[in-house]
Amino acid sequence: MHRFALAARPRARRPSHLRLRRPTLRAAAGSLLAVALAAALVAPSTGCVTDKVTGEKRFAAIQWDTQEEQALGDQSAPNFEQQFGGAYPDAAAQAYLEGVVKEMASHSVRKDDFAYKFTVLNSAEPNAFALPGGYVYITRGLLENLGSEAEFVAILGHELGHVEHQHSMLQQNKQIAAQLLLGAVGIGEELLQKDPDSPRYVSAIAGYAAPLALLSFSRGQELESDERGVYFAHVMGYDPREMKKTFEYFARLEAAAGSSTPAFLRTHPTNETRIRDIDATIRRLCPEVLAKQPAQFRAPVGPKDRFTQIVAAMKQQAPAYQKQAQANALLESGDAAKLQQALGLAKEAVAMNPGEPSFHCLQGEIEYSLEKGDRGKASFEKARALQLKATPAKEYWKPTFFLGLIDLESDKAVPAATSLRRATELFPDQPVAHYYLAQAEEKAGNKPAAAAAYARAAELTPADSALHQKSIERQGQLSSLRQAPARRR
Repeated sequence: MHRFALAARPRARRPSHLRLRRPTLRAAAGSLLAVALAAALVAPSTGCVTDKVTGEKRFAAIQWDTQEEQALGDQSAPNFEQQFGGAYPDAAAQAYLEGVVKEMASHSVRKDDFAYKFTVLNSAEPNAFALPGGYVYITRGLLENLGSEAEFVAILGHELGHVEHQHSMLQQNKQIAAQLLLGAVGIGEELLQKDPDSPRYVSAIAGYAAPLALLSFSRGQELESDERGVYFAHVMGYDPREMKKTFEYFARLEAAAGSSTPAFLRTHPTNETRIRDIDATIRRLCPEVLAKQPAQFRAPVGPKDRFTQIVAAMKQQAPAYQKQAQANALLESGDAAKLQQALGLAKEAVAMNPGEPSFHCLQGEIEYSLEKGDRGKASFEKARALQLKATPAKEYWKPTFFLGLIDLESDKAVPAATSLRRATELFPDQPVAHYYLAQAEEKAGNKPAAAAAYARAAELTPADSALHQKSIERQGQLSSLRQAPARRR
């Protein structure tokens, strides 16, 4: 997986890598989702890979063919998308931007290898990403800070560049990739060590976002992909100099955060280096750009420009998303008084934008934590309905997960199992969902399915965690029950 953003911003300090956290901007740019890369470790062969952009032969510690690369992306994408809040709930915006990316893909050297797939993710983190198999993403947090469609094309062109160069194949440190996989998905370190059957366990989950274990691309690979961003913008008729604005934005974020990390300690080039190299690339590949006037490029910015309209609509919702961010910070505390403040903020966000499913989901999570009324059921049902209406092919897992938990706590085992099973389908590597699915299946009398779900929960958690040990213990009990001989009458 590639991470585009470079700058850092102040965040509350949290414990070690297993604690659930939102990915920070300082995390290494140009990364591959650990679970995806580790899955590729089963391929034993090493050798040389031909770069389809440059024609060069490059050593690859991990080799796979196009079909395996596609399968790797297919496996990783659902988990990745759920960790970043699912799809942004604006089908028209998604469709327009996807059309731009499809046009970009028609100029890709790998256009015949697979169909590129694009999604705007509903996350405030300013970032863009690529997974093997042609999956490319941009977050709401970055999209709303872009000034033009040309800038969007250059940034997504950078992501396509990582796919074109097959940078994920050139990762050489298998040991690091395997260690990163040990980070459990969707659960924090302190929760791993607590009894998952305790009354407050599920409420605590609401305050966390899933971790991402990341592996860096090299500085050279980042600069190679920047060059492809220039290429795509130019070949499509845009001004490739617009790409520099993104790094200028990141530089402002970094300056505001007070970052003083020396350039030689970074795993990625500095923003200043990338801006300078973009200028050099333009002078080398398309110097005619420098003599053109703004009106001579495609899609000049204006009030009727579709891209500008999409960004403007996002910016109009910024105050509501800010209340969501404040409520999330309070939700993480677990303090009753702060939860009441969080609930007020969530309700304000809902009132400001009733059609945003994540606001209703947040309200449900807070109500669930406070044990108010129906414990958030109505809010979760509203969130799920809105998401399915806006982006039916990109269902978000969390409302379905909590609806299953509510039914489980009400001893409605069959509907609970149905919802929780769906949650595990949407977010396959979320261990908590598998654990509670196992409980629902067990209550429903479906012991083989319960044992399988416990086994999956154990597989996704570290061996020394309480959740792992509970899952193994219960799986063993179910197995012994199935193997015990029937009593003679």
